[in-house]
Amino acid sequence: MKDKITAFILAGGKSQRMGTDKGLLLLNGKPFVSHICEAVKPIVGDNIVIVSSNADYDFLGYTRIEDIVLEKGPVGGIHTALQQTNTKLNFILSVDAPLVTTELLLWILKNREDSYRMTQGQLEDKAYPLIAIYDHSLGNVFEENLKKDQLRLRQVINEVTHQTLLIPKKWGDQVQNINTPEEYQKIQL
Repeated sequence: MKDKITAFILAGGKSQRMGTDKGLLLLNGKPFVSHICEAVKPIVGDNIVIVSSNADYDFLGYTRIEDIVLEKGPVGGIHTALQQTNTKLNFILSVDAPLVTTELLLWILKNREDSYRMTQGQLEDKAYPLIAIYDHSLGNVFEENLKKDQLRLRQVINEVTHQTLLIPKKWGDQVQNINTPEEYQKIQL
């Protein structure tokens, strides 16, 4: 499976609410990005790509690419990933979800159906399109939306056949995004 799927970790955000690059924040002595890489590596091997203009991520030893179109948020990051990928399936993971585990990611992969072009998890009433699998064929959809300057990710997803899996409550904490100093404090406890 490792040669059939790539993981792209989106780390190009401005981190305005946090005030510093979220992916480099430490959790249990390791940067957020390292936790995410460790979670996805058993599934994708070394097929991990960091989407960021920040060279500080190079310490990981994985390929780092910059957004093709700058300052376009997750839609721009996913567009970049899908233009650069060599695999049909692609995990798209946000750098601000450091609690994600291999177990959850494998569950998403195993429960994904081929008839859908995108599979995301959902907890209660909130979907998580940045802990998801995207088919390479969606590259054109993202490109068209960028041309129209349509940057709302959920709107792009609603244009395509997608699958939403209800995440078991036992994994609920794994999908939380850490965007503020207060949220960061909570996971330090």
